Amino acid sequence: MKSLVSLFVILIALPLPPASPYGDGFASGNANDYIDGNVQAKQVRIARLGGVNALVIADANVRLKTVPVISGTKYTLRFDGSFTGDVESIEDNPRFEVFTRPGRKSPVLPSREIRFLDAAGKATGRTLVFSMPFRGKRTYTDVFYTPPDAVALRLDIASGKGITWSVQNLTLVKTSDEGTININPAFALGTMNYSGWQNISAGGKIIKTNGKTVFDSKYGSRGTAFPLHTPGTYALSARGTGNGYNSCVILEVFDTAGKKIMRSRIRRYGQPNYFVLPKNAVTGSLLVYSCLLEEARLVRVGDEKSIDRFSDGKTVTRPVALTKSLHVKLQMDRASGRDND
Repeated sequence: MKSLVSLFVILIALPLPPASPYGDGFASGNANDYIDGNVQAKQVRIARLGGVNALVIADANVRLKTVPVISGTKYTLRFDGSFTGDVESIEDNPRFEVFTRPGRKSPVLPSREIRFLDAAGKATGRTLVFSMPFRGKRTYTDVFYTPPDAVALRLDIASGKGITWSVQNLTLVKTSDEGTININPAFALGTMNYSGWQNISAGGKIIKTNGKTVFDSKYGSRGTAFPLHTPGTYALSARGTGNGYNSCVILEVFDTAGKKIMRSRIRRYGQPNYFVLPKNAVTGSLLVYSCLLEEARLVRVGDEKSIDRFSDGKTVTRPVALTKSLHVKLQMDRASGRDND
């Protein structure tokens, strides 16, 4: 009995594990448990909203505590957010829809920045930046891959000038399979969510048309990078409708130095392209021109020998390695307004 009492005393004496911003619902009630650096209570506090703890940020920029992540892994960051303040919101001004797109920020709107850190604590990969233009409570969702050398994730939140912003139900979890390597393949996250895309061409946007959610890519919108290093045979497929000059969906493949080493292009939507991944491939990304894109999918369909199953001459595309001379030709084609195979 004495040994059990001693064990109980030891357990009580041990320090509690540090609070995490993700998943515990801000249970400690102390904002400083979740923030890097001390903050004043009038700027950042935890309050009960609708029966749930919320981190409330008033006219301030806040950095949440860094958390470990697994490199080259798909994650989902999700939370509920809302704000108060004498400023416009998307409910007041539908043109604020532009602030749901990657990289769009306003000093008078709340915003979030997701950064990745390597083992040396330095930023790596591309920072994900989005505004949060909805005044009313809304669930914000970001799906992304961590960079190949990432070991940690850091979330910065700016409330916006003169705004009190509240976040609840903040979670960060590894993402279940979407049936494809690229993210958000059929735009199931809705017209206000650009997960999987990083550079949107002028005028490009996700829209609803004929009951479908589609991406009006305009002339040259690029997706985020995804890991692409497992040897084998792959299939690239897309469904959509041409909407202008040079309509196509392109997969570009890069090596560890970020050099483009291969591309596979689709012009006839609905017909997959099959190819064997180059041995020195590390990452890939999609590039879409002039398309009302309904869906784009990249899947691994077998080992390298599996390409023989698709060698009927109709469905196989054997992408050309991007040699120096081909790089020069592509640059000349773009300069002259051509971008042909």
